[in-house]
Amino acid sequence: MSKAMSHAWRRTALCALLIAIAWGFQAGTGTPAVYAAASLELYTPYTALNASPGESITYSIELINHDSETKKADIALDGNANDWSSELTAGGHSVNQIAVKGGESETLSLRLDVPLKIDKGEYRFTVNAGGATLPLSVNITEKGTFTTKLEAEQSNIEGHADDTFTFTTTLRNQTAEDQTYALAASAASGWDVRFSSGGNNVTSVTVSPNQSQTIQVAAVPPDGVKAGTYDIPISASNTNSQAETKLEAVVTGSYGLSLSTSDERLNATVKAGHSTTLEMTVTNSGSVALEDISLSAQTPSDWSVTFEPKTVRSLDPGKTATVQAVIQSDEKALPGDYALAVTAGSAQKSANAAIRVAVKSSSLWGWIGVLIIVAVAGILYGLFRRYGRR
Repeated sequence: MSKAMSHAWRRTALCALLIAIAWGFQAGTGTPAVYAAASLELYTPYTALNASPGESITYSIELINHDSETKKADIALDGNANDWSSELTAGGHSVNQIAVKGGESETLSLRLDVPLKIDKGEYRFTVNAGGATLPLSVNITEKGTFTTKLEAEQSNIEGHADDTFTFTTTLRNQTAEDQTYALAASAASGWDVRFSSGGNNVTSVTVSPNQSQTIQVAAVPPDGVKAGTYDIPISASNTNSQAETKLEAVVTGSYGLSLSTSDERLNATVKAGHSTTLEMTVTNSGSVALEDISLSAQTPSDWSVTFEPKTVRSLDPGKTATVQAVIQSDEKALPGDYALAVTAGSAQKSANAAIRVAVKSSSLWGWIGVLIIVAVAGILYGLFRRYGRR
């Protein structure tokens, strides 16, 4: 026998001896040779994740039993970050031990809460279950801070002088405690700035740890505001933390509309049952063109007013349009003064004019009155002559 064959035979004999010892041990104890690490397996598809401070990460983990018998396993989480909070659950309940039937698997859920105050870097954790291990790693992409953030969904809004500039902002409490913030604005003189949350006007809000709240900011410009860009700094603050952001309202112009007559006299005269015509003037006194200016009137009962044209399609700033207003009185109208309200309005602006209309009695009734007087006088004269001699 060669030397090489002698070494091979010795190795084979040693292996056979070890196997025999193992089987002898099993036969002596009556217990099958089961190794937890071989029969149980922990599995999740994503073992390395990126996260931000304050974020919650959830892993779905399977505990697989490769053996033919039911296995019980104690479950635990080890890691190098003691200030993280975590929870292992199964079936909606927190668990520390789980049983898995042979050839089947059970699903676990692991939630890791990243602290708000944390350094950037990699953090490692290990899930243990009956000897099976599952290494996990979380990469924190930025350094966490104990702070507050105030951000606008859109910080620049354009509109006209008569518009309300409405901004949507989000206040984030990136601290570990409830925070009550006072809200304030530092707008130019004359601007009216108000805060609202949940449909109610507010001057302060309370935000839970690592939570956010939506706040609406409504800014109304003062009368006569000129075109331009106006800064609206806002803040949310308390003794522990403060956040600020700057909003911008871009005013592109102002709306203005006036209504009168061509001679600026707001009165007219008409006979009952007749009509009269007033020449109305519609003037764009603003700095923005107006579109589709319609005219209407409120009249006494059985009166009417028609306009020609009824709608001014477009009117540039500083321009005037002339409209004929035909006023038709009631044929039964008694002599006296009557009030009419005329309105010119577009989608952006409207103007009113109060017209006083005097109704005079018809001349026919005057002649009828004269004839009645003459008839009465004739009757009296006849009676006097007939009975006066007696």
